[in-house]
Amino acid sequence: MEFALLVYGEERAWDDMSPAERQERYEANRAYGRDLAEAGVRVRYGARLARPDGAAGEDRAAPGERELGGLWLIDVATEEEARAWARRMPVGPGNAVGLRRCDRPGAS
Repeated sequence: MEFALLVYGEERAWDDMSPAERQERYEANRAYGRDLAEAGVRVRYGARLARPDGAAGEDRAAPGERELGGLWLIDVATEEEARAWARRMPVGPGNAVGLRRCDRPGAS
C-alpha cells in the first residue's frame, strides 16, 4: 500500500536556519532514506517542495501557520507500518508529519 508522509511546518523556519542547520537536516533525511531502504521499504518519491515562483520573498501563510514543505511517498504492507515510519521521520522543531493513504489506480 502506498502512503504519503507529508511534512508541515513554518516555511520561514527554513530561511532562518544557518547553513550548518540546513546541512544537518539534509543529513538526517538522507539517513532516514537509508533506513527505509535497509528495511526494504520501497520509496516512490521524496523531496523538499520548492516554493512557487510567485511566492519568492512573500509570506503565504500567517506567522505560526504550517504549510506543506515536503513529502515522502512510500510503499509498505500496512498502515501501522506507515505510521511507524511517520513517527521516525526527522523533522524540525514545530513541524508535523501527516499520513495519507494513496488511492491511485495501480497502487499496490
